[in-house]
Amino acid sequence: MIKKILFGYGKNGKAVAYELDKKDFIIVVFNEEEKKDAENDGYLNIELLSTEILDEELIDIGIKDAEIAICALENEARNLFLSLSIRNLNQNVKIIAKSEDKEYIHRYRLAGVNKIISPFDIVAKRIDTMIKKPVTIDIIHSIVFEDSDLYFSQIDIIDASFLDGKRLSEIELDKEYNLVIVGIIDKEKSNKLQFVGNYDHKLDGGDVLVVIGPSSEIERIKNEMEESTKWHSQ
Repeated sequence: MIKKILFGYGKNGKAVAYELDKKDFIIVVFNEEEKKDAENDGYLNIELLSTEILDEELIDIGIKDAEIAICALENEARNLFLSLSIRNLNQNVKIIAKSEDKEYIHRYRLAGVNKIISPFDIVAKRIDTMIKKPVTIDIIHSIVFEDSDLYFSQIDIIDASFLDGKRLSEIELDKEYNLVIVGIIDKEKSNKLQFVGNYDHKLDGGDVLVVIGPSSEIERIKNEMEESTKWHSQ
């Protein structure tokens, strides 16, 4: 009996499904479009349920025996309701839920979700598995984000710019530019991507920041970095 169930096959569900063995889990969808997408992508175990998220249907697909349930519905409120329904039916299942809204994180925890993931977590894992392959930034973006308004890009640190000489702990790109730093490439050491965690690197000209965020914000920080070098040279 299959013990893993993935709910939803939108852009986030697809990214999660990519990391799992096709024979090792069930994909549960709530509309014909996602069902057709999953079938076209070669997945073998697909269940189509009604949009009401009924307890009876969840029981029929085996939620009471499931070990892992991954909730990846595109609608945040429905995803939260699904998580709560699953927890009510199975106190032992490990629930993993995707969330793009920080305001929902506390609600998911109250609903009994064990782990909350964001698109950034998915991206980090995808990059980790793909980094050894000769792929470009644009290819990774097209695979991971598809129609999302987020973009995966690299920012070259310019000598004498406002980022040159700063430590990662000193800059808050998430607050100032709505960008999330995924990692850094220190050109003096290697061309290998170092994922950001407790790694507090001092930025130097020639380093590369790998970020996620709206394309407009990525362009803005690049332009402001160039402008700061002009100011510095005066």
